[in-house]
Amino acid sequence: MQPQASGEQHGHRLWLEQLKRLRHSIRKLSDTSPSNIMEHFFSQAMSRDFPSETDEFKTTVKKMRLIAVLRTDCGNIRQTAAAIVAKIYPVTFRSKIQLADIRNLAVFQVYCKCGVTVDTYFERFSSPPGTPQENAAYATVAHGNAMCNAETTQKLSDILLFMQYLKRVLCVKKCLKDSRYKTTAYTLNWMGTMWSAHIRERNLSLLIWELFLDLHYYKAATISLR
Repeated sequence: MQPQASGEQHGHRLWLEQLKRLRHSIRKLSDTSPSNIMEHFFSQAMSRDFPSETDEFKTTVKKMRLIAVLRTDCGNIRQTAAAIVAKIYPVTFRSKIQLADIRNLAVFQVYCKCGVTVDTYFERFSSPPGTPQENAAYATVAHGNAMCNAETTQKLSDILLFMQYLKRVLCVKKCLKDSRYKTTAYTLNWMGTMWSAHIRERNLSLLIWELFLDLHYYKAATISLR
């Protein structure tokens, strides 16, 4: 196994081990609110996940995390995460976002958080693997060069990182509710490492598709709040 793949699997195994400890703590500390135990659990990983992000960014993450922890019904993980992010961080974009912008952000974050350089070439899906609505939205941004200005790039970065973080929180909650719930190195891992594992175990095109869906449902959630 190559060193990068070994590191991704190690991170996944570490999270699975910590998940076992979390489940044990919730059972053992029956007089303590499970949400308080989960909040403490997630807060311990904050410095590892976001070593260089601003205090404002981390404060926003904490607000979103608390909402996710307190939710009794997670439902669809992506849509639940999108609703939470839209509630706390509703933004509008002043420039168009193409798949190339999402690709650039993903490659940049993998390098920053994992020190891994990714080949930036990816295939655009002629027949995307989503619903008709998702596929139609994908087709409108699939081709063309990156278009984001600096302001939009920062907003896009924040949203996709918030989404990835909350999806992991909700994934852990699913695992606590159902011990048979399946996880992988790209759904339960460190920030950045989830994306690098997704590229290695699947490919960059599928990671970009997943990030596109995160943004798509975030936009839909912001519209529903208006």
